Amino acid sequence: MSATNRQAKSTVKTMRELGYTCDNGVWTSSPEAVAHLARVADKMHALLVERAGELDGCPEGSAEKTQYTKLIEAIEAYEEQRWPDGKTPGGKG
Repeated sequence: MSATNRQAKSTVKTMRELGYTCDNGVWTSSPEAVAHLARVADKMHALLVERAGELDGCPEGSAEKTQYTKLIEAIEAYEEQRWPDGKTPGGKG
């Protein structure tokens, strides 16, 4: 078996473990798979927000300020995709 075939088999196995199914070459996700990925992504988001809070107020031009700026960009990009209406369902906003 070639390396490409092994990679393809491994990918299919992983996708199925994540709750995806394939029908005629089209992968679809289950509501459970989407919910799982959302929970994982939300945990990462929370860590980014926490770290940004720790860096808030760093001096301009410092390495910490550069990291803070990049974190804010990542947080905002995630939030735009995750909560396009600008608020979490059942949350305060």
